[in-house]
Amino acid sequence: MNASEHTPLYVQIADDLRTKIQQGELRGGDRVPSENEICDQWPVSKITARKALTTLRSEGLIEGVRGKGTFVRRKTPRVRLAPQRWFRQAQTDSRPTHEREAERAGEDSLASRRSHEVQAVFEVAERLHIETGDPVSETHYLIAMDGEQVSMSVSWEPLALTAGTAIASPTEGPHASLGVIGRFDKIGIRIDEVEEALDCRMPTPDEARALHMPTAGTPVVAIEQTWRAQGLPVCTANVVFPADRYEFRYRMEIK
Repeated sequence: MNASEHTPLYVQIADDLRTKIQQGELRGGDRVPSENEICDQWPVSKITARKALTTLRSEGLIEGVRGKGTFVRRKTPRVRLAPQRWFRQAQTDSRPTHEREAERAGEDSLASRRSHEVQAVFEVAERLHIETGDPVSETHYLIAMDGEQVSMSVSWEPLALTAGTAIASPTEGPHASLGVIGRFDKIGIRIDEVEEALDCRMPTPDEARALHMPTAGTPVVAIEQTWRAQGLPVCTANVVFPADRYEFRYRMEIK
């Protein structure tokens, strides 16, 4: 490190640690020097050491664990692969997509869900092509893998399509374990399109609490989903993932 260079000292320290991570000298799960250790290794102030670690944390290279220290971030084994996750599964595998993704990652999954009837607010009505105030089923999901919260979502389905059927409640009945596509198949509505709009942003306070995101500076990936059958919207949802807990991969057919 050269104090006479124009590059700030905290940037030089961050560059050095980043290089060690990129070259494999520091691997996922390895502990990185603390502020005090940086001050001992490089003759700098705690403020400079803190800025160096903050830089690497903002780049997603390291993460702090309360009471234990700061570590090189492990690459998540969880992969959300689209559009393959929407393909109709064989009858032998009718589990929700999150269960199959957890299994591929070698993890256990647990879903908390609750559903009730509400009146559609303007935004939901617009997305479902119904009138504001029309009855919809609203379902809240919170999904954990290996004890870590990985996503939260809320979805809406028009009761004009599902009331009186076996899928009227997304969380109850004989088909509750199926995903949206499988459930609507059961009442003769074949979903043939799903549209997703992704937004990378910082979490709201409620999202950070629900997803147990204590580390400041970690963004979320917010996805607005709408499923359609021959152009008719049959379900819409808002899904939020901590950006450091899932890998998003898209494999598209080129025609």
